[in-house]
Amino acid sequence: MHIFEGNLKRTGPGFLKDWNRSFFQEQVCLLGIIFSILSGFTIPVSTSLTSLLSIGVLICWFVSGQYLVTLELFKKYRVATLSLLFFGFLSVGLIYTSESLSVATRNLFKYRQFLLIPIYLSFFLDPKSRRRGIQMFELAMIVTLIGSIVYAFIPADYANIEILERSVFKNRITQNILMAFLAYLAAWKFLEKPRQRWPYGILALVAAFNVIAIVSGRSGYLALGVLICLLMYQKLGYKGIVPALLCVGGVGFVAYEQSEKFQIRINQVITEVKEYKTTQNRNSGVNLRLEFYENSLELAKVNPVLGSGIGSFGLKYQQLMREKGQLPTANPHNEYVMLLVQNGAVGVCLFLSFFWVAWRATRLLTGFDQALGQAVLAVYLVGCMVNSLMLDTTEGSLFGFLVGLSFAGGAALVGEKSESVPSESSPEIEETATVRDAA
Repeated sequence: MHIFEGNLKRTGPGFLKDWNRSFFQEQVCLLGIIFSILSGFTIPVSTSLTSLLSIGVLICWFVSGQYLVTLELFKKYRVATLSLLFFGFLSVGLIYTSESLSVATRNLFKYRQFLLIPIYLSFFLDPKSRRRGIQMFELAMIVTLIGSIVYAFIPADYANIEILERSVFKNRITQNILMAFLAYLAAWKFLEKPRQRWPYGILALVAAFNVIAIVSGRSGYLALGVLICLLMYQKLGYKGIVPALLCVGGVGFVAYEQSEKFQIRINQVITEVKEYKTTQNRNSGVNLRLEFYENSLELAKVNPVLGSGIGSFGLKYQQLMREKGQLPTANPHNEYVMLLVQNGAVGVCLFLSFFWVAWRATRLLTGFDQALGQAVLAVYLVGCMVNSLMLDTTEGSLFGFLVGLSFAGGAALVGEKSESVPSESSPEIEETATVRDAA
């Protein structure tokens, strides 16, 4: 790997031409890459280990001088620029928030993945490191999958709530979202080379079955549906849209007929949506979420442009609930609603702008990097409508990790373009893109 050979130029192509770091800094940089790769395993497994590795990555990034690469990325790569700009705007909310500074700061820290994205970009410039990072994530999810299947055979009399829900390291909602990504990754690799990679086909089917029939996380159903549609679009283009919808509909019909767990969860959604306006029993489920959305939009009208400040949602919502006599919450289970209340229309627009810029940046990517980048954006763009995914520790950490990893190929290519600016269709760029695709 070029990044291990003591040449900073190869870790940031075209960015740093005259600066050479010491042997010690090279070793620290290597350690930062290892920490970044290992994050792929710890994110689905342990919040504490993920936090420790994040701190380690940050320290290595600074001590090794890799921050110089990140500074150049801010100038040349809009994904990095928008990530920092969004976090910077959230930080401004500390000035006018109605919440205490300590609570507001803790809430701001929930969005640290937008600070980590440019750092991960600088550590995942080499295709081999990207491949290792994904392999670590796959390994963690395979361990989770095995544990979840084992839990399914444990008698209910000897099981606690986690075992009954078949969730291993995380709660059922989080596990199902992560498992949907494993099903997608395995299916994509299988479709690339079906004869050589047939075990990935089996893994994709087992992971999808786990999401649908074993673990009852409806957000996972949604994520899996989005990823199936995206995968067929990626493989067949616009011609794949209709088959994708038929596939999702067919899988949903079969699952509804054959899986009692799936049927119960879907029936519950339908019933609660129908009863929302006619019942006051809103202690859980979709009814309660709809109530959160309705009340939150009422709060957003007070400060529609800039919001009431970072971390203020819980306080404002509690004040409103005292007047209405309803259940308070600190999480509306909708990222767009959360941002609208705390950071106003400007915050929502910046958030969506990041997704827009990132999606356009996937045109710089090819193969697996492009596929994964689009998959992450699609799942989170839709998933944030029903969960505060950026606020949730595991989902937020995974977003920063996967975006930093998948878009690093584009960052490396931007650097090489800046060094020698060939035409977009030149063989030189096409060859570079192919090399970057090795992840």
